[in-house]
Amino acid sequence: MSASVITGKLTYRSTFVACVIGIANQAVIANITALLFVSFMDLYGFGVWQLGVLVGINFCSQLIADVTLTVFIDRLSYRKIAVAAVALSAVGLIVFALFPMFSFVTDGGLVYAFMIVGTVLFAFSGGMLEVIITPITDAIPDSKSKSGALALMHSFYAWGQVLAIVVTSLYVLAAGAENWHYIVFFWALMPVAGVVLFSLCPINRRDPHPSAGKKSRTMFSPYMLIAMLAIFTAGGTEIVMNQYVSTFATLSLGFDKFTSDMVGMCLFAVMMGIGRTVYGLMGDRLNMNKVLVLGSLTSFALYLVVGLAPVSWVALVACVLCGLTVSLLWPGTLVVAGKKFPSAGAWIFALLAICGDLGGSIIPTGAGFFADSLGLNAAFAISSVIPLVCFICNMLLLKSDKKTECLMTKEN
Repeated sequence: MSASVITGKLTYRSTFVACVIGIANQAVIANITALLFVSFMDLYGFGVWQLGVLVGINFCSQLIADVTLTVFIDRLSYRKIAVAAVALSAVGLIVFALFPMFSFVTDGGLVYAFMIVGTVLFAFSGGMLEVIITPITDAIPDSKSKSGALALMHSFYAWGQVLAIVVTSLYVLAAGAENWHYIVFFWALMPVAGVVLFSLCPINRRDPHPSAGKKSRTMFSPYMLIAMLAIFTAGGTEIVMNQYVSTFATLSLGFDKFTSDMVGMCLFAVMMGIGRTVYGLMGDRLNMNKVLVLGSLTSFALYLVVGLAPVSWVALVACVLCGLTVSLLWPGTLVVAGKKFPSAGAWIFALLAICGDLGGSIIPTGAGFFADSLGLNAAFAISSVIPLVCFICNMLLLKSDKKTECLMTKEN
């Protein structure tokens, strides 16, 4: 970005930094519960299903924010939305960690209730950030590559997850699980920094993208319905493995908590970050339909390995590799749908994001109940049907796009 993009005391570089903080904060609030849940099981006697419920509440709250802001975003100030989002995230993290420190909460069995309240607050903020950060980044002027800037910004979700895993795990190992509250307070400093930057940095708006044709015709077309199911299952495939890999490694494979988080969850995030970074650098040279078919098929196979492998290190390697295979299932679906309907407008991406969030809320909750009744290994084996459905959807999308290409070739 050149020196011409300067407004007041801050440049648009600070705008990009604010967006990076926002998306890294999303990674923290999406993963902090899973990182600490084994500690919660020991301290408060929670069951695995309660983790599934918290994960479900997280994504349902995010979904509500997605739907609400998608309707009203063009009528509201981008700056006000961004500032409100990061401020709400800080409040939610503080509520999540502060109230369980009081004796009237622990003695009254209210710890889980206040965790739910905190989760609703910071998860709703995550949905707000999901909707607002991309248009703010896209509207930064004088950027050499809009797609490159967006790809780089979104890669910080995975790298923010890695940071959250490493720092949180090292803290719990050093300070003890009973002092978990203070690491949550530490992470609340990130959205506080976001409040400052979003309040002061220059923020542009982009004119709404004109929608061509009837929205209902596109929304209920066979291709779009298949894409909606594909991203629904993609969200579930990613989130189930992401949220349960640490608990799975601890309870089913016998690893200690630190090893589970560092080797399982952290390497999963690293592999996901690598996949998305490579896509950001080479996206134009990849056949995304084939990448989606391959990614969903290998994810199905890896889920089966995790659920059925008798050797613990084999299952753990499969968990880690799944981070790479799922990395493009969500963004790749957005790419192929956007290419299929190039003039449909921004609503198409918002609708697909809603479907993905639904998958990320419903499917992990179901996996949690299976884990409590049948065990985590069986839950992963049963959950393999989700990436299998995703594979079938991606095969249908690939077939449709090939048919379209053949027709265009004949016409030319």
